Amino acid sequence: MTKNLPVHEQNLLPHLYEKGYEDEINLVDLWLVLMKHRRLMAAVVVLCVLAGVMFTLWVPAKYDYSTSIELGTRLGGEDVVVIESPETLLAKIQESYIPLARQQYFSAYPAVESVVGVEARIPKGSQIIVLSSQGSERDALMHKAVQQTVINMVTVDHSRISEVLRKETEILQSQAMIKLEELKDDATLIQAREKRLEDISALLTRQAEEVRDDLVRARADRSNAIKQAKDESRALTLMMLDSGVQQYRQRLAQIDERLKITVVDSRDTLVRQLATNRRAQLSQQDTIAKLKIQLANLHETRALMPPMRSLEAAGPSGSLIVVLALLLGLMLGVFVAFFAEFLSKVRRQSLATAD
Repeated sequence: MTKNLPVHEQNLLPHLYEKGYEDEINLVDLWLVLMKHRRLMAAVVVLCVLAGVMFTLWVPAKYDYSTSIELGTRLGGEDVVVIESPETLLAKIQESYIPLARQQYFSAYPAVESVVGVEARIPKGSQIIVLSSQGSERDALMHKAVQQTVINMVTVDHSRISEVLRKETEILQSQAMIKLEELKDDATLIQAREKRLEDISALLTRQAEEVRDDLVRARADRSNAIKQAKDESRALTLMMLDSGVQQYRQRLAQIDERLKITVVDSRDTLVRQLATNRRAQLSQQDTIAKLKIQLANLHETRALMPPMRSLEAAGPSGSLIVVLALLLGLMLGVFVAFFAEFLSKVRRQSLATAD
């Protein structure tokens, strides 16, 4: 005996592929299937939405915790360069500082189940290190403490490098200032020698005038002696006067040579020495100024801001989660409806075969 099915069920799923319409799906039949299992679909949708709401309420919101580390800089030539390459510092942070900071926090608070992980990265085209982590608000102190520990490790390491650079620059500056003082002392000595040279020149000028006066008198005495020379004694006197005139001439020539050659050469030498000294002083002053600029441009590594929590929660909002749960419920409900219809058809065919 063949069991007759209700009419409304016999027409729910006729052959989907009819002769002459083998490539078309009967949308009416699909709609009837969905309407038949609408309660099941509604139940699936409600369950998914409830699951989304419960997830939103029970799972705590996650926030981003971040801070930025600005690398210390120094003046290298005419360019400002970092005291350590960002890539090298990033490797130190990832491989050493973050694991050590987490270990220190765990040692300080052994009751915690786990210590948050911190990520470090270099924004493209920048020379700063960004530390970031994600977690709930109840773990805010842990996130901030671990990140601050990493910052402290970096600043301590770079403080050592900066201190060495500062000491070297201060030593060079001190040496340059000592050299400048030596040049100033040398300039004072050169100026004193110039003053003595002027005194020598004045003295030689007076001596030359005196020798000229003596020479004039000697010539006058010689002229008188020539007029009176009548015997041998007067001839001897004339010879002595000639010798005196010759000596005065030689003495005057020596004084003129010192005035016009030796003194002038010495003055030119001192002028050149003083000019060289002044150029050396200017060079030292430039060196000192550059070293001061280097000290002024030696900046310590620092955190641009303390570790902070983001204002907005990370990830999708609660309303978005509910909407996604609703969409998922609709898709899952449709699938469940067709699957239920499939099981119903299999059961009917099994009963029909058995009968």
